[in-house]
Amino acid sequence: MAPLGIRVVFSAAVLGSSAATSEEKTGGLGQQWAKLYRGIAATPWSDHHTRHKFRPGDGTAQKIQEYMAKRRLMDVTDPDTDKPYGSDPSGTYTPRMDGKAKMNGELMDYGVFDCPWEKSLDPDYPAMCLPYQQILSPFPDAVLPTAEVFKVPGGLVGDFATRDASFVMPDGSTMECSDEIERLTGARCAAGNAALGHGAICEGFVEGCTFSKPGTRKCDSDKCKAWHKKTRCTGSECTSGYEEARVPYPETYPGNNGGAFTPQSDADEASKCSKSDSVLQWLKCGIPCPVDFPMEVGDLVWQGVAVIGFMVISLAIGVFTYFKVKGDSSNYFVAGRNLPTWILVATLGCQCLDASTALGNLDLAYKYHFWDGAALPLGLALSLIIMGVFFAKPMNDMNLLTLPDAFARFYGEGAEVVCSLVTLISFTFLLAGNLVGCGKIVSFLFGMDQYAGIMISTFLIWVYASSGGLLSVAYTDVVQGAIGWTGFIIATAWIQNSMPNHAGVSAAYPVGDQTAYGEGVADADSYEPVPNAVFFNWVTVIVLAFGNCMALDFHARCFSAKNGNAARMGCIIAGIVAGTIGIANTFNAGTTRALYGPSSPHAEFVANSCSAHITVIGCFGGAAADPSLNKTCNAVPLPGVPTCGEWKPDPYANLKMLTCSKPECHFFADFDGSGGYAAGTEDYFPMNAFLGGWYLLGIVAASMSTAAGAIVAMGTVFSHNLLRKTGKISETNLLPFARASTLLFSIIAGLIAMTRPNETGYFLIVAFDCVFAAGVVPLFALVYWKGIKPEAGFLSLVVGAVVRIILEFALPKDGLLLWFGSFARSFGPGIEDPQMFDEAIMFGKLAEVCPQEALLDMTGLDSLVSPAVSLVVLVLVQLLPIKGWGGKWFTPVPEVDADADEKRVTSVPEVDAAADEKREVQL
Repeated sequence: MAPLGIRVVFSAAVLGSSAATSEEKTGGLGQQWAKLYRGIAATPWSDHHTRHKFRPGDGTAQKIQEYMAKRRLMDVTDPDTDKPYGSDPSGTYTPRMDGKAKMNGELMDYGVFDCPWEKSLDPDYPAMCLPYQQILSPFPDAVLPTAEVFKVPGGLVGDFATRDASFVMPDGSTMECSDEIERLTGARCAAGNAALGHGAICEGFVEGCTFSKPGTRKCDSDKCKAWHKKTRCTGSECTSGYEEARVPYPETYPGNNGGAFTPQSDADEASKCSKSDSVLQWLKCGIPCPVDFPMEVGDLVWQGVAVIGFMVISLAIGVFTYFKVKGDSSNYFVAGRNLPTWILVATLGCQCLDASTALGNLDLAYKYHFWDGAALPLGLALSLIIMGVFFAKPMNDMNLLTLPDAFARFYGEGAEVVCSLVTLISFTFLLAGNLVGCGKIVSFLFGMDQYAGIMISTFLIWVYASSGGLLSVAYTDVVQGAIGWTGFIIATAWIQNSMPNHAGVSAAYPVGDQTAYGEGVADADSYEPVPNAVFFNWVTVIVLAFGNCMALDFHARCFSAKNGNAARMGCIIAGIVAGTIGIANTFNAGTTRALYGPSSPHAEFVANSCSAHITVIGCFGGAAADPSLNKTCNAVPLPGVPTCGEWKPDPYANLKMLTCSKPECHFFADFDGSGGYAAGTEDYFPMNAFLGGWYLLGIVAASMSTAAGAIVAMGTVFSHNLLRKTGKISETNLLPFARASTLLFSIIAGLIAMTRPNETGYFLIVAFDCVFAAGVVPLFALVYWKGIKPEAGFLSLVVGAVVRIILEFALPKDGLLLWFGSFARSFGPGIEDPQMFDEAIMFGKLAEVCPQEALLDMTGLDSLVSPAVSLVVLVLVQLLPIKGWGGKWFTPVPEVDADADEKRVTSVPEVDAAADEKREVQL
């Protein structure tokens, strides 16, 4: 889960092929100019061989597929000298103007990425594929008369103030002028993109930033402070030649000033992202403005009606089962303890395939990469298999009503209460995550506020779940599973066969993309230069695999099985089926990334951000009015970008991919066959409307099933394991109190969901992190450690929870989940100051200028340490001669006949002192 900032098109000022002729006229200055504008730093980077593409037309498709599987086995050299591409004795990065290179002995050409709108370029820019840039020449015109030297009318130090709407571009189009352009750029007029039909100022659609946090956007390192001082100099304090037109380097980015690079005075406000971050995406970076989503709310009505209709039908089934419960708590809590294996497979599988594993995994894999999303269904599937192997049968044989009952039976009522509290907190977050998923779909389809979508979903799911309890959930899971699972399978098969499933080689992906990289499982640098949160991904799998062994809904379904063997087989089969469907479903994120990722027409970037690690295909060359100059913008690899370093993923991208069915939906270009299509393919790939709607119903079904199961489980534990301690709850009023308490937890979960309405996978990990830290170790002990002490189980439970809370605040965390890897670094503010720009681009020192800092987030370490400490405490207390505490809270509660209306002993029978003393001696 790593920061990703990849630009679509970037150019640096570099002299065209006529530079050598011009040098003869100016001697030293011309030679200095030519050397200065050779570009970016020259030492070949570690994987330079992976940053190029095969030449179009040389049978590339198969070669690129083989190459992508062996990404680090390529060697790129200059076709004339066979020296490393870009090497030069001057120490600068000197690209070939013809874009040729040799890879593993084969000639390649970047010509397909030459500037597509070079005929629309400003005639004052002989070396630009940018419509606007403040820095034209670092030398005053009196020192280097560029108009005379380079035969460019007006020279390279153009006066923007003289430009107006009558200024004509080479293609005959005029410039766009407005107060807004002047506010944002300092120039009154600027060029739009005539080739694509958009103006100079872009409209942004994505509000927040994914790959940076307010803390990581603040530029307060020593490098930042040095540039703060240099760019705020006056007169003789400034570096010679840079006394004028200084642009103070920001103390934070993006500025939050309506898109202008100059931030507002309030640093905290300036560090917030907004839709205006990308308004200068075209003018400052040369990246076309993002294309709006072509579907209107009215186009999605039938899908919205289908979703709401499905939810209402589920609600009706819940109300119907209200009468089947007949006031019997065993029907409500454990569905009468007679569910067969096939229903268990359906209901357990539906609990596993929730909104997080059906939508959250897609969101994560789209934003980051495949394994970041696949970790969710993989971890949950393993948890069901672990449940089946270790817990399903023995827990079913105990004839329990809730999971905390097991803790009471072996550790006493103290452990029961702590277990109840921990699991209630856990399942409140689990419910919140599913309300986010369901609410996100409802709000998107009906064009309503995201909070309204969560509120509607919360109400409908609460009524459905609270009416019939586990009985209604179990039987509707069969229907929901049939609809959801078949929808996932059929729609995924269609998407993978009818739509692009990964981005090909492009300006944003110099080596192309894949649906999944095998090395991404273990190598933190496998996505070079994009970092990979491999440690956190593995922690996610471990937390979900073992933390779900404390899942109230999983255990409730095991308790409801007709026997232990049915519970065991139900868990194992459900884990295999749900895991397979969930992981296969994750492959669809490659399609979303291809159609809405950084190389797509919808891509948005934070214009005011730089990166020295991002590699793009950029353009060198010119569009000068003099035909004797090189007029071709030659595409070459550029390591690092001074602006538009951070990509802004669309939080609704997966829903857009599933619902965009118009003919103009989903433009995709495969330049050379590396995207899975014929070289030169440019086409639209709309989604099948029926299958997209079916897929959405599957997500809603998964969300409703898990959410309803969580509601029932929380109501059961709260009323049965906590309220009964007050002595005011009996078998006669247990069920009404259980139903009433579900409303409380639904409201709390809904409010929590509203704090992160777009993060579908986040709450799932939080939910089971809680119980993994505290409950898993004593759970294994009560099943498999004969004679386990109540004190050992209780302290293991409490200490694990306390350690987790302490480490949550004690460990360094920046919110980006990156700890290991060479590329786990922040972005820096965009580079605008003349001296900074020259140092970064002209002198090839972008890595030294862009103030990227190492990121450090130890999230995940706390998740692993806490259960380890819990295990140590349990073993020590069990083996050391510690006197038993005794009393009501630490005396195991004896088993009672669960068939007698699920009655349970809530107070400990009195024991004489001699018996108590005898027990302590035995312990």
